[in-house]
Formats: sequence, C-alpha cells, structure tokens
Amino acid sequence: MRSDRKILSLIFLACGAIAWMILRELFESIWVVAKLPSPAGWVLSPSEMLAVLSGAAVFIIMYTNSKVTEFTGEVIAELSRVVWPNRKETALSTVVVTVLVMICAMILFGFDMLWGALVKIFYQ
Repeated sequence: MRSDRKILSLIFLACGAIAWMILRELFESIWVVAKLPSPAGWVLSPSEMLAVLSGAAVFIIMYTNSKVTEFTGEVIAELSRVVWPNRKETALSTVVVTVLVMICAMILFGFDMLWGALVKIFYQ
C-alpha cells in the first residue's frame, strides 16, 4: 500500500505539472491579449504565478479528494492485474499491424490512381 501511495502522489504531481504547463500558456496569452502590465524585476510574471498556484491547487485537490484517490488506486490495481504480452508476442503483433497497414496503403493508392485517371479523362 505504501508504494501505491507513492505512485498516486507521482500521478497527482504529474497532473499538477501538466495543468501548470497548459495554464501557463493560457494565462500568458490572456495577459498579452488583455495588455495587462507585468512588473519589471519580478522573477516570475503574474501569469506564471497564477499558473503555479493553479497547478499546486490541482495537485492538492486531487491528493485530498478521497474519490479521486480511490479511483486512481483502483486503476493502479487493475493495471497490476493485466497480463502484458511478452517480447515475442509484441514483435509478432507489430509485424502483423505493419503488413496490414501496407496492404491498406496499397489499396488506397490503387483507388487514388483510379479516381485520378477517371477525373483526368472526365475533364479532358
């Protein structure tokens, strides 16, 4: 259970970091569009501070919300029960997918050539 709590903390920290990165760009855009002043000499701009506070709020809310913690814990438990394919099965599946993609690409190429020829004949 202790390792699950560490994983949960890392997941919530990653969510906070992602929120910070997205909101940093959003707040910076709003700051520029609204032509709000940015004090000179500050290490962090006001939009950056808002983004940091928002990211921290996301982390704290997720960490303290029992429903989110319970759901994420259940997801981790389910992922630990999944039977993952071994290297040979993964390689074989990759080959099958690659071959099927090539076949589909050839079929689409054939249709494209056919329709291109028909359109060329039609417009001449």
